[in-house]
Amino acid sequence: MSVQTDAFSTLVTTYKDRALSLALRLLKDRDDAEDALQEAFVKAYQGMTAFRGESRTSTWFFRIVYNTCLNVLKKRRRQPAHDVLDEDVTSVWTEPVVFDTIDRAVLEDVLRDELERMPPLYAAVMDLFYVQECSYEQICRITAMPLGTVKTRLNRGRSLLRAAVVARCPDLVDTGLTERTHE
Repeated sequence: MSVQTDAFSTLVTTYKDRALSLALRLLKDRDDAEDALQEAFVKAYQGMTAFRGESRTSTWFFRIVYNTCLNVLKKRRRQPAHDVLDEDVTSVWTEPVVFDTIDRAVLEDVLRDELERMPPLYAAVMDLFYVQECSYEQICRITAMPLGTVKTRLNRGRSLLRAAVVARCPDLVDTGLTERTHE
């Protein structure tokens, strides 16, 4: 095997599951996500020789996946590729303390379900930050969004999740929901 083939094989085995997760968050359809991921792998293979190593391999590849998914969304014309009304919000994430007492498995199921229901571009940024563990800077490079927009989408995604979890678990409100702040 050639060096390029070996490198590509490593890329596929290392990132396929995480890339599929990102594609699913954006496209909300498994078949479309798998097709987009296949197309992204082809683009990555074709572009491997042009990769200059100025960013992490994961950042480079997730950018390809992200852009491929945006192209699918544009073709669908069902949802805009970018929200028009994003503004820089400087508020911080507040998390109800009572969430600490919920069975972790139940909370994870609720969170996974709510991420599936969330608008794709919020879900994608949430996935990149929390699941893929990308930094703000990496998310900016992957999505080509300014830092303020990334922070806004994370904040709004967190707010959507918090509201959905409280709505699905109304007994949380009855327990004297208090909040703590994460900066």
